[in-house]
Amino acid sequence: MNPLDKFWHNQSLLTDERYILVNSFERKAVRTWFWSGATLIFIMVVVGGITRLTDSGLSMSDWNLIMGAIPPMNEAEWLAVFERYKEFPQYQQINAGMSLAEFKAIFFWEYFHRLLGRLIGLVFLIPFGFFWVKGYFNSKTLRRAWVLFGLGAFQGAMGWIMVKSGLVDVPYVSHYRLTAHLLLAMLLFGFCIWYALDLYEDKPTEKSSDILSLRRWSIGLLILFVAQVIWGAFTAGLDAGYIYNTFPTMNGEWVPQGIWTLQPILANFVEHPGTVQWMHRILGTLLGLVTIGFWWRNHKADVGHLLKQKARILLGMMLTQYVLGILTVITNVELLIGVVHQAGALAVLFFWIWYYHEIKSNWANV
Repeated sequence: MNPLDKFWHNQSLLTDERYILVNSFERKAVRTWFWSGATLIFIMVVVGGITRLTDSGLSMSDWNLIMGAIPPMNEAEWLAVFERYKEFPQYQQINAGMSLAEFKAIFFWEYFHRLLGRLIGLVFLIPFGFFWVKGYFNSKTLRRAWVLFGLGAFQGAMGWIMVKSGLVDVPYVSHYRLTAHLLLAMLLFGFCIWYALDLYEDKPTEKSSDILSLRRWSIGLLILFVAQVIWGAFTAGLDAGYIYNTFPTMNGEWVPQGIWTLQPILANFVEHPGTVQWMHRILGTLLGLVTIGFWWRNHKADVGHLLKQKARILLGMMLTQYVLGILTVITNVELLIGVVHQAGALAVLFFWIWYYHEIKSNWANV
């Protein structure tokens, strides 16, 4: 090799090495960004649970993206906001006569919930613009960032659509819209986690004929889990957790007689509070049993220790969530337990994604 060719060859090696180092830094930065999004969404869901359980969600009857970030700053502003609240059904039908101090207490949680939403928007947009300008994204990661942007915008709109359902005639938000709002939050949370996990360095994988079976088990588990979350949101939206506060029976009955009163009969499963709670119990018990079977299948499978350990952790979280559900019922939805129960659903989703990402990593070798 002549001296000139050797020089350019060495420059090429240096450039390749620099690219690898910079790429590693970029991956870490974008990965941290995704993790921060997942963390903020988790906090947002927890605060949303407090907002719902304290009946605070209808205390802010207007939506102003910019000016709404500034709370009332003096007594006159507080009185104006309070008078606005008095124009709507929640005050007129439920909270008539409440004091300004009581109003401030419920206003705080809804304001904090919306403030977190704005913070999530900033945490998304500012790094997104920086990473895009600096060229940190490849085409795949850029597409994923746009997916998060679209879902986040839709989630913000869905939150206001949900609130509006409780500002006309009936002072309760639609349990269907509440469910859609929660599912969108969990979808965003899940995508952030999956995208973050994808940005870790690839690791050696193992070949196993059991991967296909475990993949089917895990997908079935996810489907059942989503159904349980849906009926859990219905239970919350219909205040169904405040009735039948005994376990394992429902006020002494396994299937209460009064839960089939709506016509057509299928309407009971999504509209009748008693039937919705009964469905939530049935699905929760079934989910727990299937998770035990899922863990046992992993325990007997010809797979590595890490996958088995993740299955054990997922089982532990699922059973913990089941116990939290029981405690929520028998304590008549005590605030702290109810909020932890809602947060537990996100924890279950996290551990499922953590497990399934490992399955996905091994899938290519099957």
